[in-house]
Amino acid sequence: MSVRAIGLCFCMFLLTSCSTSDKKTPFQPAPPASPKVFSIAFASQRDGNSEIYVMRSDSTAQERMTANPADDGRPDWSPDGTRIAFESSRDGNAEIYVMDSDSTDQVRLTDNSAADTHPRWSPDGTKIAFVSERDGNSEIYVMNANGTNPVDISNNPGRDEWPAWSPDGARIAFQSYRNYSTDIYLMEADGTNQTPLTDARSWAPAALAPKALMFTATRPDWSPDGSKIAFVSLGGDAEINVMSVSGGSRIALTPYLDYNSDPAWSPDGSRIAFASYRDGNPEIYVMNADGTHQTRLTNDPGVDDAPSWRPAR
Repeated sequence: MSVRAIGLCFCMFLLTSCSTSDKKTPFQPAPPASPKVFSIAFASQRDGNSEIYVMRSDSTAQERMTANPADDGRPDWSPDGTRIAFESSRDGNAEIYVMDSDSTDQVRLTDNSAADTHPRWSPDGTKIAFVSERDGNSEIYVMNANGTNPVDISNNPGRDEWPAWSPDGARIAFQSYRNYSTDIYLMEADGTNQTPLTDARSWAPAALAPKALMFTATRPDWSPDGSKIAFVSLGGDAEINVMSVSGGSRIALTPYLDYNSDPAWSPDGSRIAFASYRDGNPEIYVMNADGTHQTRLTNDPGVDDAPSWRPAR
């Protein structure tokens, strides 16, 4: 073989080798990232009445935190992850309580003959928003984290419920029944500038126009980056939706999958936990923030609902 031929063969070998190597490197798919594991508090009736439980967000280590003949529900983690606020009827009617993250030191914060429910910590941990019927109808109240100085901040003839603080603590989202419709509203943390975010009746198909009042928006939860709000739309089924806080189109994350409720963003904003009836009774599920990879976390005959993520520490 001539020197030239040998040289050509050598060059072809190099080109083939380089080409084979280049094909492998840029097209290797990255392995899927394992989601970060957080703790999730939730309410469960698996023991006959509603109690507070905690589990890991991979569904392991499910542990009961309360043990009381009365119902305990709607847990919410403090921003530093050391305490859990919750509602309990152990003293005859629904009141707001708080306990340490190991379930010890359970203390009542409210004491009123009317129902006090749905506690939500402010991002700085100094306040708790909650719902109270002490003025004759449901209003959003804010009190100090030790239960002192409760103030009615929504103060409206309609029913105001389900408060959710913005990540910077400047605003509160809530659901309100006003103008014959239940929608998500936003207001400043002092109750001023109350404005609707949703217009649920406009979502009804033209054929259902006479039944448009059946369409409602409820149970908001603010994304950790402050840009979006997850909520439940009711109109036949109940579905989890996401909408920008500036308004615009809503995105359905659980379309046509039976009754879904109680959306709660993970601390890193990558996932949303929620309750769903799709398997016959309410269970806790988790999905990516875009609605993909919907996975069941609990599996028992009792009602499991009201998930709340422990903040990252």
